[in-house]
Amino acid sequence: MTTKGQTPAETVLPDRIASIEPPAESDLSRTQETRTNQTPSQTPESILPSESPALLQDRASVMIPDSTGLRDIYFDFDQYRIRPDAQAVLERNGQWIRNAFGKSLLIEGHCDERGTLAYNLVLGEKRAKSAKQYLENLGIPSSRLHTTSYGEVKPACNEHNEGCWRYNRRAHFVVQ
Repeated sequence: MTTKGQTPAETVLPDRIASIEPPAESDLSRTQETRTNQTPSQTPESILPSESPALLQDRASVMIPDSTGLRDIYFDFDQYRIRPDAQAVLERNGQWIRNAFGKSLLIEGHCDERGTLAYNLVLGEKRAKSAKQYLENLGIPSSRLHTTSYGEVKPACNEHNEGCWRYNRRAHFVVQ
């Protein structure tokens, strides 16, 4: 495993792993403006008063659901098991997709920055597939659920600490 600031243990060329198109710069600024103008309605974990205002603002942007009301679920470090707090979120997300006729969901698996790029792509895929399996067990047809992994390349929070990393270990739901 490698960490930022150390010499990598292996060299992985991103173009040999996956073809991931980064969002256009204008899309990034629009998304950030939208997120900073909203307030969170639910937090995945409690926010400690000792944390910096910058981190609190970054966390607020992570916790805001999109216009559909679909929410991300979060995972423990190096795990892809569905946590008890994520089960209620998946049930609400499942109810939404059940009622959204003709729509399907792309479940994106994400990781924090620790670990190699290749390892995180695999872990992200396992996280997405575990969320998909849970939704299938709720009766959502497999044909309406698709998965992909972004590993560590699309973080929700960019600081290099556990307070931020826990928000990057997630499954994100995109309506297709």
